[in-house]
Amino acid sequence: MSELSLLIEPSTALPAERVDGLAAGLADDLRAVRGLRVAHAQSPADGPGKSAQAWELGMLVVGGLFSASTMRALAQVAVAYADRVKARSIRIRNGDREVVVTGDTRLDPAVLDRLAQLLDEPSAPALPASPPDGGGTSVRS
Repeated sequence: MSELSLLIEPSTALPAERVDGLAAGLADDLRAVRGLRVAHAQSPADGPGKSAQAWELGMLVVGGLFSASTMRALAQVAVAYADRVKARSIRIRNGDREVVVTGDTRLDPAVLDRLAQLLDEPSAPALPASPPDGGGTSVRS
């Protein structure tokens, strides 16, 4: 079963509680998509000998049996949510590959194809983001 990470990037610096609230709101919206399991990412303990997997504030883990319609629905929810809460972007990741959506992202075939590519083959666990780019959509491989 595949798993994706979704990371909300607020347009301005916000307290941790507010970012957590934004993630909870996106999680609620995503739970309306049939076939998806949504959970808040857990922060592993820091220190030597601990897991290399790292999670960020505002990150969700979404799993399920992804189909083209499921991916389109996930993207529609992410774009609508980013627009509604005025988030700078939402990063959808699988390992080191990601697609960045904003409230202005158009879900054209190219964007949907990039989302499908996230699920092509298993990747390493999601790691913290590289510096944010200006929005829009992008894929890193």
